[in-house]
Amino acid sequence: MIQTKILGIHALSNKAFAPYGRILVPTSEESPETSVPDAFDFYIVYTAFSSGWQLGYLTVETKEIDHLECHPTTPEAFVPLPLRGEAALVVSTDPNQENSLHAFRLTKPVVLNAGVWHNVIHLVDGPAILIIENPDVTDSYHELLYIVQCNEK
Repeated sequence: MIQTKILGIHALSNKAFAPYGRILVPTSEESPETSVPDAFDFYIVYTAFSSGWQLGYLTVETKEIDHLECHPTTPEAFVPLPLRGEAALVVSTDPNQENSLHAFRLTKPVVLNAGVWHNVIHLVDGPAILIIENPDVTDSYHELLYIVQCNEK
């Protein structure tokens, strides 16, 4: 029988998420690259060089996962869409280490660093997520020795 591991869901914060990537919201230390008073502020919050990019539309129906994926050489952005639902992003820098998996409620856009193991779990109403990645993305997969589910902390 396969064991089930329940992960508590953490709120996204810059400090907690830093080992895995970046929240794509300007911090108080960042200044806009372009600012027009009473009109807009434009921030560059992440830069990566690539041969191009592609957009994907991800819907999530599963409430449990049995594997993680990784893109060893490219970052990947996850942008929750306000259409419906909520998701948790499960991440790890080394899925072979005990207690290395962490789940974050995906309430803000984030970018994962290249090489971060990840998967997405449905929390409420089949969430929709915009995915932004390099078209030359390569995938690696890691089968977990257990099933992962999330619950509220």
